[in-house]
Formats: sequence, C-alpha cells, structure tokens
Amino acid sequence: MTMRILSSAQACGFGPISKLTAISPLFKGATIDFTGRDVALDFARRHVHRFTNISEGDTQRYEDVAAGLAEADFVVSVMDAELVFWAVRADVPVLFFDSLLSFWLTERSIEELAARAQLVRWSDDETARFVFDTLTPHERILLAHLLATRSYAQNFPGVAARIDSLTTAGASHIQLCGPIVDRGALDAALSAPAPDRIPDLLINLGGFQNFFLNYESHNAYLDLLRRWVAELAAAQPELRRVLVCGGAFRESVTETHGGVEIEYTMLPHKDFLRHLAHAPLYAVPPSLTSLHEAVILRKLPLLLPEQHYGHVTNLRALRGTAIGDNAASLIDLGTRFEVPEDDLEGTRALDRLTRELLSDEAEYRSFADYLDKRLADYRQLTNQERDAAVDELGGLLGGPALADLLAHVSDRLTPAGKTS
Repeated sequence: MTMRILSSAQACGFGPISKLTAISPLFKGATIDFTGRDVALDFARRHVHRFTNISEGDTQRYEDVAAGLAEADFVVSVMDAELVFWAVRADVPVLFFDSLLSFWLTERSIEELAARAQLVRWSDDETARFVFDTLTPHERILLAHLLATRSYAQNFPGVAARIDSLTTAGASHIQLCGPIVDRGALDAALSAPAPDRIPDLLINLGGFQNFFLNYESHNAYLDLLRRWVAELAAAQPELRRVLVCGGAFRESVTETHGGVEIEYTMLPHKDFLRHLAHAPLYAVPPSLTSLHEAVILRKLPLLLPEQHYGHVTNLRALRGTAIGDNAASLIDLGTRFEVPEDDLEGTRALDRLTRELLSDEAEYRSFADYLDKRLADYRQLTNQERDAAVDELGGLLGGPALADLLAHVSDRLTPAGKTS
C-alpha cells in the first residue's frame, strides 16, 4: 500500500520549505503532495523532484486543502499551523515540524493553550475556527504542537525547556530532534568535486520574504547589503568573485566592481551547498537553517546584521559563543537600533532603521566601516579558531537524528482499515 501525504510549509523565508524538502525523502515509497504559496511555492517548484504533485494554494482556505485531506493518509506540516487545524478537524493524523520552538511568544499560559487545543479538536466548526482565529500567529504554532499527532522541535537554546512546559500540559508527543536539514544533499556537497569557479566570498541572504519583508517595497536590507558588497568589491580586488544567493535574485544578475565579479542569483539548494562546502569565506544572517548546514559542512560563517526580529532573538541566544560574539549586529551601532520585542513590530522597525541607514550618508558610512571591520576580523581567524567555534556551535544544536525518529512512524499513523 502506497502512503499518501499532504504537505505544506509556512511561507516565511526558505527555512520552513527547505525543511520540508529535507524531510520528504525520509518517507520512502510515499506520494507527497505539496500545497503552498509565495516563497514556499517558489522553492518547492525548484525542487520538484522531492514532491509527487505541487499545487498553488493558501492553507488558510479550506477549499484549497479539502481534496488533499480527503485522500491523505497523514499530513506533514512544517510550521504551517493552518494545515494542522484543518487536518485535526478532518481527523487526519498530522506530523508537525518546528525549528523555532523557543522563539514563539505568548502571553497565555501553556495550560490555557492546551484547553483551547481541546476546543479546536472537539467543538463544532464555528467554535473551533473562532478559538483558533483569536490566537496570535505565534500562539497558533504552539497550538499546532499541542494538536499534532506527533511533533518534532529542532534543538536550540531554550527548546528543551519549552518542550518540558508543553509536556507538563499533557503533550507527551513532542520530541527534541537534531538538525532538520537535507543530509543527503549535505553529504553529496562534501563528496562532490568543487564547482568550476569557487567564490572567494559566498553571501547567503536566504528567502528574505515573510509576513512583512518582500522583494519590492519592504526591502531596505537588500539594498543596504548590495551597496556594501559593491563597495567591498571595489576596495578589495583580492576578492575576485563574490556570489550572493537569495530568494530575491530569481533572475541572475552579474556585476563587475573594481575587477571583482559579483553574481546575484538563486541557486538550487544542492548547488548552493556545493558552493558552501568549498567557499573560503561565508557570510549569512543569523538564520538557524543556515547555521545547522554550516556546522555539518564544518564552515564558520560571519553572521551578518539582523534582517527581522527572529534574527534578533537568534543572535541573543548565541551571545557568549564565539560565533555570536564575532557577529555583526545593528545593536553595536547604538541603542536606537534596539527594536520592540515583537515579531511584526520588531521587523517593521528593522526595515525602517535599515532604510534610514541608506538615506543618511554619514550613518551609512559608519555602518559600512563597521561591517568592513567585522569581515576583516573574521578573515583573520585561524583554522583552529574556526574549528573550535564550529564545535562549540554544534554542541548547542545537536540532538537525535530525525531519520531515526521517523523510522516506521508512518506505519503507526494510518487509521486501521484505510487504504490508498
């Protein structure tokens, strides 16, 4: 019997959808249908080999997932709480994966969220939807953990404590796991020959697009980094080739500054990892997926300034480590760069502050000089210092292998008597 899976991932950057593409090969022999939108849909279409069917749809709309749920043996959701809601209401088993469990903010107690989970599960349709919709986006993720048949939380400082609090509230099905990354692609990157043209500096700006940031208007960070990269290339000709990767660069563009070639592009993930495995210098914002991949490839990145509020909290958790203490952070430029402790408002503030850096030449020069210094310090690190920092970071991110946790799990999820 072939298992049929309906899947989706939260459309916030590349993190959730890259995890879904990493998980999909672990369900051997299953058909995996994907429904999603925006950056998640774009990434899935570039990795079509990982899915049986890919369709555009909004998981907030029941009509976009109803047919898939009717045929699914179980659901796989990566940080998409809406899909968990519909799966639970349809009585379809659901596996939920989360890389940010310690990040989610709530003013409600876990016990109150657990009570609301019971209402969502057992009350009538109108009440269930009302209870779900009155929660904040962060609280809905926590609710999804409570509702899931099984859930898996990628390790990071604070995750174990959050699992304990959820377990105390009755959710014994939540498991700590190690990196939710594409181990097959990472192993292939380590064993594959080096690319023909290895960049001297690889910069990864990720998917960028989320609930507020986008490629067209709320994009000051992209403009800020592009100006800095162009000036860096003109001033440092020894950086013969700079490769800048990200979801904003779906159409590749190549520029030359001072004899240095800069290419802006969005590579297939396996190709990006092959470049990362061989690039001598790597810079990336404090994205957890990127950190996990870098540790496995034994690469120490320079952490670039924060794009959004999630990066603020990630970097805060890494303070006191070598990678965190050597990171570039807007906070280092002054207290006015402290942002509200809120996902949306903090991200709005970061976008405004980066736009101000671009509009004030003196402020921009201070930023550029600061980032130049951070990069210079990073380049001076010895191999021994880099290895020690990678080992230190790996100690914070380790956990049970997801492949082991998922072994035979599908056999225990199919309702008795159901066939596909």
